[in-house]
Amino acid sequence: MYDKRWRAGAWAVMMAMTAVPSAASAVDRWTSPHPGIRHLHRVRPGVDLHVVLVDLGSPEVSVVATRPEDRFITTSQFARRYDAVVAVNANFWGRGSCGLAAGGGEVYPRIYEDGCIATLGVGPGNDAVALDTSASPHGPLPSMITEAWSGKPWLMRGGQAPRNWVRPQHLYRPNPRTAAALSADHRTMILLSADGRRPGVPGLTGFQLVDVLREFGAHDAINLDGGGSTTLVMDSHLINRPSDRHERAVITHLGIRLRPGAVWYAGQITGRGAPESVTAGQSSKVWVEARNTGRRAWSSEQGPTVELTDGRRTWTARPTGEVPPGEVGRFEVSWEPRSFGNTSLRARLVAPEGGLLVDEPIRFDVAVRAPAAPTAPAAAPPPAPQVLTASMGFGCNAQPGHPSGLAWGVLGMFGSLVAALRRRRRPIA
Repeated sequence: MYDKRWRAGAWAVMMAMTAVPSAASAVDRWTSPHPGIRHLHRVRPGVDLHVVLVDLGSPEVSVVATRPEDRFITTSQFARRYDAVVAVNANFWGRGSCGLAAGGGEVYPRIYEDGCIATLGVGPGNDAVALDTSASPHGPLPSMITEAWSGKPWLMRGGQAPRNWVRPQHLYRPNPRTAAALSADHRTMILLSADGRRPGVPGLTGFQLVDVLREFGAHDAINLDGGGSTTLVMDSHLINRPSDRHERAVITHLGIRLRPGAVWYAGQITGRGAPESVTAGQSSKVWVEARNTGRRAWSSEQGPTVELTDGRRTWTARPTGEVPPGEVGRFEVSWEPRSFGNTSLRARLVAPEGGLLVDEPIRFDVAVRAPAAPTAPAAAPPPAPQVLTASMGFGCNAQPGHPSGLAWGVLGMFGSLVAALRRRRRPIA
């Protein structure tokens, strides 16, 4: 009896120890290694995983993908080459990239679909989107996106988890996992790397993966290449324990870089104006008003610019004065059309150094008149009648329009004749 009770008690204790993790075996360790980046290392019975939360609203972080010319390197090599403080492996791969992949605006040359239609994309301003690329696995990229990664399947889409995956079937078994997700407002990126295939740590099933991602606010999540490819590098160190015991060279990667001290320039166009009509060849004023919704004041020396284009030429202008955050500033563009007719102008607000487009393009429609035809000069009045008189060299010149000049000429001739006669009568000595 005693022996049975003892055995029963021992069994109960063992079950309790298995069911309730001890303080030593259940650990959630949070760190904040960089501005805008938080890292969780979770160790529990059967679980060893890492979660990285990236604040896409922070101007001090940027997201980068492997460019096509750098494919098939290890995650550590990628992190060093791209100065990434956080890096994970990304797309499934075989004869090329499974699904759409792009880095620096360049789409990968060899892409096959094979179900990899779940895509996350990020632009230079950390604008992030979740896309179904089943209709465009080879691109083109949306205009706002320069970096893209694809996986299979959607772990979460619009906050919902399918949980009835047809493929890959390995989601129903525990394995090492890599996943990437966006929050509902697309302002947080969630990267997950879970170890597996080692004694006591088998990995995660797709269901467990969804539960962890949901815990951290995932709204759209994709399953990336896992198994022996699962790798997480932070600050030049390999953080996880790859199941192959070494890093694989993989086709593409997802990295987080730092831009210390960076400040967003953001704005919202609130008004615009242009003359109803202008004359070709003459300068005209077109103006745009925009509210400073960023964190730094605008000025005529530093801040966003308005770009105005007719499709062939571009005119730019900075604000006419300082515009503190929250205030509205005015941009005046001197525009000189060359041809007449209805002209459509496009204006947009861009950040300094040709960076982030911070507002949707706006449009002006202006009628351009042809310049007025030059008028013929007025006819000169007819000259007054003139009496032509001769000047004969006698010291008295005729003047046009003065008839008395003739009389003076006759008197001069008479005087000269008298003088000649007197010289002839003078005696010869």
